[in-house]
Amino acid sequence: MVTVMLIDAALAGLLLVVVLRARVAWRQPRARIAWLAALVGSIALLTQGTIIPLGLLDGLLGGTNVLKLVQNVLTMVALWLGIQAGTAPVTARIRTLRWGFPGLLAALFAVVFFVAMPERGTSSFRFLEDLAVTSTGAWAYGVLHMAGIALVGLLLLRSARGSLPRTRVFFRVGAVGIVLGCLSEILDLTLTRFFEPDAVVSALFDPLFYLGVVSFVVGIFVASRTTAKIRRRGEDLLARLEPIARERGVHSFPGLPADAVTDTRLHALRVAVEDDAIATSTPLAPAQRALLDDIDAHLTRRTTGARS
Repeated sequence: MVTVMLIDAALAGLLLVVVLRARVAWRQPRARIAWLAALVGSIALLTQGTIIPLGLLDGLLGGTNVLKLVQNVLTMVALWLGIQAGTAPVTARIRTLRWGFPGLLAALFAVVFFVAMPERGTSSFRFLEDLAVTSTGAWAYGVLHMAGIALVGLLLLRSARGSLPRTRVFFRVGAVGIVLGCLSEILDLTLTRFFEPDAVVSALFDPLFYLGVVSFVVGIFVASRTTAKIRRRGEDLLARLEPIARERGVHSFPGLPADAVTDTRLHALRVAVEDDAIATSTPLAPAQRALLDDIDAHLTRRTTGARS
């Protein structure tokens, strides 16, 4: 019951991000990375069978537990996209991301899945754990996919250093929970296949992994809200700076593409206004100088945590 509640809580959070950030993702290509991470994560959680019956979903794929492979690949891709949302450059787009790593990992999952487990039985939520009792192939696949997701979790932990201050703790806790959950599942599968299963070890995976997923989802949601506030703040500052620029005859953004992000345009215009004040020996009024200081605080907020 607790596991179902954690899965549904994470699913609700991701669906909320998908709905609330859809308009921003449509307007801003860079924001589509985080939005896609939430969408893929939502689909991965839907394959758990807490909302739509597992037998129905797996039945669409032949009823031989192929849904487990789909779930593993989607989970890995969602976590990887979450990392890209926080670390990829401002100019990054979904199509420009380096898809080699998740593609290679997904292909490895698929090859081992079908080769190591030619007979997988009928649809079951715990088919892998049950099959690992007698099948070394099931153990090998379970260890492989858990190790792969744990690797992505470690990458998430490392990438959390560059996250916004308010979201960093959620991503770190989420990454630690995911990695520890995967390690506990590897230990559980190994004990089940080669030694004696341990009830305590068997019970560790769900709370560790899904609490980690919930924390990761909260991090995405908080990051989404924080990023939206920062963007609106930048738009407001740009709207206040533009009249000052027009008064000084600063109208263009040399060298900037037409679709440059707000902060890039804001920085270019702020520099142009400052340069004009120096070149024409016409100092800025105190209120105008205060606005430029406010813009500086806004533009450095992502790395310094300064409040604008």
